[in-house]
Amino acid sequence: WYTEEANLDGFRLDAVKHIDTDFYKNWLTDVRKETGKDLFSVGEYWSGDVNKLTKYIENTEGTTSLFDVALHYNLYKASTSKYVNYDMRKIFDNTLVKADSEHAVTFVDNHDSEPGQSLASYVSPWFKPIAYTLILTRKQGYPCVFYGDYYGINKSGYTDSFQTEIDKLMVARTKCAYGNQWDYFTTEEGATEDVIGWTLTGDDAHKNSGLAAVVSDGKAGEIRMYVGSDHSGEKWQNILGDTSDVVTISDQGFATFKVAEKSAAVYINKVNIPVDITKGKITTDKKSYAYTGKAVTPKVKVVYNGKTLVKISNGEVNVLENDA
Repeated sequence: WYTEEANLDGFRLDAVKHIDTDFYKNWLTDVRKETGKDLFSVGEYWSGDVNKLTKYIENTEGTTSLFDVALHYNLYKASTSKYVNYDMRKIFDNTLVKADSEHAVTFVDNHDSEPGQSLASYVSPWFKPIAYTLILTRKQGYPCVFYGDYYGINKSGYTDSFQTEIDKLMVARTKCAYGNQWDYFTTEEGATEDVIGWTLTGDDAHKNSGLAAVVSDGKAGEIRMYVGSDHSGEKWQNILGDTSDVVTISDQGFATFKVAEKSAAVYINKVNIPVDITKGKITTDKKSYAYTGKAVTPKVKVVYNGKTLVKISNGEVNVLENDA
């Protein structure tokens, strides 16, 4: 009754390891049958042991996904100074998203892991853009953004908001994260202890899709990666950090993608990047108007790097060019 009355689309189940697995298996099956809805479900089983997570999914016969606590702890370790020289090539080792990506809800932090909580394991702020790149720009997993990372948690020393970075990554995910995924996680593929990368080649259903991501928890680096020969000649730009970094895709579909030290870089086709018109020059077609007794509607245009990008007439905005 409540599911229909409130028009629910799914459930977040708390502390599931303390509740009999048969109960949730039967309850979720019955509710879905009665409502005729494919209700999504994610449970919180707080354990860094991936074997316990996969066992719970097996015991509930796949009726619910689980938060990937094991990945959270890997992100925490990689960001914390006491775990020096963390090997980024192992960031997905022993995680639910690697063992069973269809039932993995990936996250960086939550209300239990933030400072002051009994399960405090807060991912260091410098690592947050890297962590969100890892969960938002890959095919595997069902990513979840923590309110506290988006708006800040309003605690002394932990007021950072990563809204700007997360917004950019979500645009990249929505517009570009499609197609086949190629991972560069081994030495033979160009990865190092500090630097790993991956690409998505895009697909025909999403125009100009495809992306390349490189992350580093240490030294700056670069990896030559494949994005598909269909992208030959395209210019791809990094949307994080140094946004002046642009690469041209080769005829064979390769490019060398760089990343600064302790940071993340995500490259997408430049046509997907909105121009920041705050850096443009706004002018009017006329400096003054003679009074004629008739209504006058000024025309405005935006010029950026010598190119007219936007023309405003009669209150309508027309984008003329978006490749500055």
